[in-house]
Formats: sequence, structure tokens, C-alpha cells
Amino acid sequence: MTEYAQRTDRPAMSEWIEQMAAHFESSEGMPLIAGRILAFLLICDPPERTAAELSHGLNASTGSISTNVRLLLRLGVISKTTRQGREAALYRVEEDRWPELVRHRMEQVTALEELTEAGLRMFSGQGERARRLRTVHEFYKWLAGQMPELWQRWERESRTALKF
Repeated sequence: MTEYAQRTDRPAMSEWIEQMAAHFESSEGMPLIAGRILAFLLICDPPERTAAELSHGLNASTGSISTNVRLLLRLGVISKTTRQGREAALYRVEEDRWPELVRHRMEQVTALEELTEAGLRMFSGQGERARRLRTVHEFYKWLAGQMPELWQRWERESRTALKF
């Protein structure tokens, strides 16, 4: 465990983990510790860690690790495996699931575009209310229209770019 602690206790790495955690907190509403776990699992070597190793590496309580690992499991960004002869479960990041999660978020944009369209029908001809809603609707309509091409491009380019 000493070698492990020395490899992960570098100031630059700790700072990067904190920056990632802050990003996940502000953009995803994720607790800071969940963001730290996710960032840590993105870069740790080997790529699997037990809850005890996460607790030690992130200087966090086992209860906090347990609670936030469950959150990340529900979100589908990490997975849990067990191995015969080993009592503790191992956690790892599911980097291949991220495009699917982002696609889900983008589908929510389409749903919001549909809701604002329904609102426009309801408030048609009502001046300022309709204007504000139309401004928001036009943005989401444009964004929703960009998504199919964006995903086709990602699928096309990721097949060639991600082959190591």
C-alpha cells in the first residue's frame, strides 16, 4: 500500500482530481467526493480499486466512499466486480459508457425543446411571455437539430481515432 500511496499522493495529481471533482459538482450536481472517486478511477493504475483503497487514496471515510460509489454505480459510470478468493469488491470506471450518458443528456435537450414548443402554443400572442419563451425555444430547437449530425460524426470518427 505504501508504493500505491506514493504514486497517488503527488500534488499535481491531487490538484487535477480536485479540479475534476469541482467540474462534476458544478456541471452534474455530483457531490465532491463522487467526483473525486470518478476522477481517481479514470487515472489509477491498475484501473480497479477496492473501497478501502479509494478511502485511503482519497483520504475519505469508508461511509462516504460507500455512499458515493453507489451513486456512481446507479449513474452507470463505474462498475463493480468481485473475484473468487477475494472478499472486497473492485470498482472501475466505465469509460465506454460516457457517450451513452451524454446522449441521454442530449435527449433531455430535445424533450425541453418539445416542452417549450407546447408552451409557445399555450402563450401564443401573449407578448412578453411568448417572446421570452420563443427565445429559449429557438435555442433548444437549434441545439436539438444539431445533435443527429453530431452523433453520426462521433460514431464515424471514434471508430478510427480510438484504435490504439
